[in-house]
Amino acid sequence: RHQGLLTFAVMAATIAALTFLYSLIVVLLTQHLAERMRANPRIAQVLEKTAGTFLIGFGIKLALAP
Repeated sequence: RHQGLLTFAVMAATIAALTFLYSLIVVLLTQHLAERMRANPRIAQVLEKTAGTFLIGFGIKLALAP
């Protein structure tokens, strides 16, 4: 049942809580992955080469686009 401002407040609080939890998970996961990359330079090297390959591929695709 629609109760005006109360309904809006509950929806806003729910969205804020879910957004906070999602952001917290993303930050913690990113921190964990960054620590692993700092501990093992090989992982960083592989990721850099992969990113470079994708950038070259996107550049070729852009150059060949009509």
